[in-house]
Amino acid sequence: MAITHTNPLVVKLYEKLAIEHIRVPEFSRMSGIPKDRIYKWKQEGTNPKAEDEAKIKAYIYGDSIDYSPMHNNESIMEEPKSPYLITRRKQKTQPEPENEGIVYVPIPAQAGYSTRYHDPLYLHHLEKTHLPGFPYKGERYRVFDVKGDSMEPTYKEGYHLVCERIEQDQWYQIANWYIYVIVLENDILVKRLYKKDPETLVAISDNEEFYPQFLIMVKDVKELWLVKRKIDWEMAPQKSLK
Repeated sequence: MAITHTNPLVVKLYEKLAIEHIRVPEFSRMSGIPKDRIYKWKQEGTNPKAEDEAKIKAYIYGDSIDYSPMHNNESIMEEPKSPYLITRRKQKTQPEPENEGIVYVPIPAQAGYSTRYHDPLYLHHLEKTHLPGFPYKGERYRVFDVKGDSMEPTYKEGYHLVCERIEQDQWYQIANWYIYVIVLENDILVKRLYKKDPETLVAISDNEEFYPQFLIMVKDVKELWLVKRKIDWEMAPQKSLK
């Protein structure tokens, strides 16, 4: 999906992030700019502050910046350091914090999430879950509860879905027929998606006998998450032995 932000610097930033396959949380850790602020530049049309603009320009043009204040309390000054990609490689080799879990969005919280998904304070107060032995952790992932029976028999109500964030500038190349969690203004859906055209998605339920297909306009989507794993709590019945 094309970026329509009126600030050309933000447009260039997201274009370069997409080209280099860098996600917003990763850029946030590298630059020191809070990720919720970076999202708002695109989602709400806010403009970067002067100090953020300097960091963005340093990233776009290949050098990082010394972000520490000067001892004489003067304004932060640009100072060429090692190339950004070298610094990024060093950052990627560092282990993630041991306690970095995944934000869990249960059914009772989904109504609030659909209107406050971009509020870091709200997300901070949601429960976090940990999946030992799996690589899923941090802001790149979410765990959503399944509600309703529209995706039966694949997913039943109460199943947990471990999902990976699809950044907005990548929505144009979603994989058809895969299952996604779609966050809308006042609802959260779990559906298979088919890209009808750049502006329209077809939402498909596995329980099609009772839930017919319908269209979703891409402009109405707030967040898109690809389902990676399911966690169900059903136990197989006891086997009868003779």
